[in-house]
Amino acid sequence: MDATDQMTVSIVVPAYKEAENLPQLMEEIASAMAPTGWTWEVIVVDDNSRDGTPTVLKTIALKYPQFQYMIRRHERGLSSAVLAGFGRACGTVLVVMDADLSHPPVAIADMVRPLLNDKADFMVGSRYVSGGGTQDDWGIFRKLNSAVATALGRPFAGKVRDPMAGFVALRRETYLAADELNPIGYKIGLELMVKCRVKRVMETPIFFRNRLHGKSKLTLQEQLRYLEHLSRLYDYKFRRGSPHVKFLIAALSSTGVGYWVAMAIRAAGAHRLDSVAVGLLAMLLVVGLFFGRYVGTQRRKIANSHPWEAFLIICGAEFLLGIWWAWFFAQRWLFSDLMLACLGICVLARYLLRKLMGQDVGGLHRSLSE
Repeated sequence: MDATDQMTVSIVVPAYKEAENLPQLMEEIASAMAPTGWTWEVIVVDDNSRDGTPTVLKTIALKYPQFQYMIRRHERGLSSAVLAGFGRACGTVLVVMDADLSHPPVAIADMVRPLLNDKADFMVGSRYVSGGGTQDDWGIFRKLNSAVATALGRPFAGKVRDPMAGFVALRRETYLAADELNPIGYKIGLELMVKCRVKRVMETPIFFRNRLHGKSKLTLQEQLRYLEHLSRLYDYKFRRGSPHVKFLIAALSSTGVGYWVAMAIRAAGAHRLDSVAVGLLAMLLVVGLFFGRYVGTQRRKIANSHPWEAFLIICGAEFLLGIWWAWFFAQRWLFSDLMLACLGICVLARYLLRKLMGQDVGGLHRSLSE
C-alpha cells in the first residue's frame, strides 16, 4: 500500500473466548463500513483462547479480505492486546471496540468523521450523553460498580461523561505522540486519553448492549487491576499531590486498624503496654500491605535500591518510638488518648524517615521526571 492509498480506518478488537460473537461482529462492522467509502481493516488480537477461536478467525479471514488477526500465546490482557493491534494497524484513524457485541458498529462512522475533519482529537462512544444508554436489565451491583469506576476516573477526563468507555477512536499521529503507555486491566481508553494529552474530546452517543454469548470478563481481579491502573495515572497526572494523598490514605487506614485493635485488646484486660504493642504491630502490618503494593507497582521508579530493608528499619523505629511514648506517658494519659498520640507520633516518624531514606514522594518524582 503506497502513500496515495493509505488505509483510512483500523478497528482493533481485543478478544478472549469470543468465538461465538466474532462472526456477527464482523458482519455488523462490514455492513456499517460499506456506505462510508473508506478503506478499512479489522484486527482481532486474541489471547490464545481455547474455545475454537482460531478456527473461527481463519473462517472469517477467508470471507473478508479486510480482516486479519493475531494470536498471542505468551501475553494476556485487554489493554496490551490493544497496543499490539495498534502496532500492526495501518489506518489514519485507530478505533478500539469490544468483541462481545456491546459496542454498536453503526457508531464507528460517527466517531471517525470528527477526527478526519480535525474537529476532535479523541472520540468516545458514550453511554451517558443524550441519545446514549444501556440495556435496562443491569443489576444494582453492576450499576453501582459503573458509577464508582466512573467517579474515580473523572479527574482525568474533564467534562467527558463516560471516561470508562472502551469504545474509543483517535488519529494515528495522536497515538504516536503519546507518553510511555503502560496500561493494565481493561480501561485502555482512559490511558490513551491521559497519556496522549488530548485537548479536544468529543462523545458520540451509543446504546451499550449486554453481551450475546459467553461470560463477562469483569472479575474482581480485573477491578483490582483497574484500581492499580488508576493509581499509576494519578501519579502521572498529579505528580505532587498523588503520593501525599496515598500516604494519607495508608496512614488513616493503618492508624484506624491499630487504634481499634489496641482498644479491643485493652478491653479484654491486657496490660496497657501490651495493648499498645499489639496495636502498633497491627498498624505496621496494614502499612506493610500498602507498601507491598507500592513496591509492586512502582519498583522501577523508587529511588532507594533496597526498599524493603529501608521499610523494616522505618517500622522498627516507629515501633520503638511508639512503645517509648506509651511507657513514658502510661500513667498520665487516658489509654485512648495515649494510643492516638502513639499512632500520631509513629505516622510523623514514618513520613520523615521515608523522606530521609529515599522512599518518599521526592524519590518517585525524581524518577518520573528523568
